[in-house]
Amino acid sequence: MSSFVRTTLLLALAALLLGGCQMSKDGSRWTKAQRAVFVAEGFSETDRGWEFSINDRLLFATDESVVLPQQAASIRRISGRLLGVGIRHAAVEGHADGSGGAEHNQRLSERRAAAVAEVLTASGFAHTDVTTTGLGDRFPVESNSTAEGRRENRRVVILITAP
Repeated sequence: MSSFVRTTLLLALAALLLGGCQMSKDGSRWTKAQRAVFVAEGFSETDRGWEFSINDRLLFATDESVVLPQQAASIRRISGRLLGVGIRHAAVEGHADGSGGAEHNQRLSERRAAAVAEVLTASGFAHTDVTTTGLGDRFPVESNSTAEGRRENRRVVILITAP
């Protein structure tokens, strides 16, 4: 066997072994400690990954994108716990209710996502490891025909898809 082939096989084996270190006993890519943090902090496992919806805990006022001090404290606590179990990447999705026009709601949802991402990065996440997306009012979780429904739609979701 040539030196090149032997080296390639050894590198492939090392990659498989290191990849296996990320797997839990049940075959998921999340460790037991990571799953425990997700559950303890109120994340829900979805087909997209682990989602933390900042609606009941961290609501935005109508036409606002400011993260309130108590909300920032919650995000900092969650950030510390995620970083403590090796979670380094997060996607932040901002949403708006149907009160404004499509372009206004798009920009507002982008500002909301950026505001939460700013707290994540100030709490230790690398800027390059946090992505933001504004989704406007395209994905409501409640009807925009009531004040309560609009309140629920003014949300941010933190999505964890990779350890």
